[in-house]
Amino acid sequence: MRNMISGEFYKLRKSKCFYVCILTVAVLVLLLYGTLAMIDKIRTGQRENGQNGIIVTEEVKKSEEPFMDQIGIMGVIQEMFSGHFLDFVLVVFISMFVIREYTDGAVKNIVGKGYSREKIFFSKLLTVLAATVILSLITAAVIVLLGMIFMGKEGLEALIWKDVMIYLGLQILFAIVVTSITVLVSELFRSLAAGISISMGIVIFSTSLTAALDLLFHRLGWKPSRYWILDLQTECPVGDFKGEFLTRGIAVSLIWFGLAVLAGTIHFKRADVK
Repeated sequence: MRNMISGEFYKLRKSKCFYVCILTVAVLVLLLYGTLAMIDKIRTGQRENGQNGIIVTEEVKKSEEPFMDQIGIMGVIQEMFSGHFLDFVLVVFISMFVIREYTDGAVKNIVGKGYSREKIFFSKLLTVLAATVILSLITAAVIVLLGMIFMGKEGLEALIWKDVMIYLGLQILFAIVVTSITVLVSELFRSLAAGISISMGIVIFSTSLTAALDLLFHRLGWKPSRYWILDLQTECPVGDFKGEFLTRGIAVSLIWFGLAVLAGTIHFKRADVK
């Protein structure tokens, strides 16, 4: 098992896709800060309203405090995680990392050597989970570093680090669950186009489905969205964390993670590897 995990981490270190995803995250964060800077220039009359497709409302224009300071570094962190930007990057990377092993015939060769299918599946799963944590931490670090450049020392001092740590901990937990679901989808379909499309569809459209289900079960006083991981990502507060949300978030995450891993393991054990 240890040798298999070492092999998977070697593949991760050599994966160009992983480094492209890191670069993509950095570019997305830079674009967010650039947009905030442009809004402030429009607000102060240095740029025309509507330039580069950015339209600033009268309410923002009348504000005395710079819009970037209103959002702050924590607001950018929230946008990257709660806005599912990181999920999109993770879905593409995980799908490619897992499914290419099938299309290249690597999984078939490993299975043919007599390795336990459970060990093969879990070594791959543990690797992408580690990649998820690493990418999440890099995202947070890039946001803070660029925040210092754009906002200066005041932007850093505005952060409440205890809240930042709790928020990141929760979001990384939710991202791990999204990763396990993406691994399950990749295992079920084993096609790059189908894997990415379906996983992206889950990220984009599943919250709309749970919103519809909330309306359907409104009279019963039950909201399915309270128990779906992507809704928890969006709902996650950036401060004043309530015990009820923490308990529900952790419990729901463990349940979805367990179900995804169990389903993926069972399918990998029983399905033919071509």
